[in-house]
Amino acid sequence: MLEAAAAVWARDFSASLGDIADRAEVSRSTLHRYFPERQALVDALLIDSQARLEEAWNGALAVSSTAIETVENIMAAIVDLADQILFLFSDPTRFVGNPHWTSDEDDGLPDLLRAAQSDGELDPDIDPHFVMGVMYSLIYVTAESVASGTLPRHKAAETAVRIFRHGLSPRS
Repeated sequence: MLEAAAAVWARDFSASLGDIADRAEVSRSTLHRYFPERQALVDALLIDSQARLEEAWNGALAVSSTAIETVENIMAAIVDLADQILFLFSDPTRFVGNPHWTSDEDDGLPDLLRAAQSDGELDPDIDPHFVMGVMYSLIYVTAESVASGTLPRHKAAETAVRIFRHGLSPRS
């Protein structure tokens, strides 16, 4: 049911619980048994989405050996959670005041980007916070493209990482 809610609310947060029940292929009464009101489902999805992003982030860290590989693995892992990305970040005011919302950014990301710059993998003349903004923006646009069907899910991670590393210039 959480997957269905993420898929539906990633595209239309005003969608009804009936729409979500239909997407989950369960009855409305089954949905209401687990989530008696809309806010209960919103909160459950908020908690689940944040946990999945954190798990993906930590998984990417665990399998990486260089700074740039870590950045690429983080991007690939997070892009794979397109519906959760759109649900969480399509409206910056959606969760204001919600006690389950944590907007903690990874404090280590600027240092990781600086390390990639030191290794010669990223331009050292660009401020790491700007690079971080580009990275997050690219992840979001990739998630939107997957959700709208203009980018196949199986090509999303590779496309996002390639554009992050090489821009939009044709491959040589």
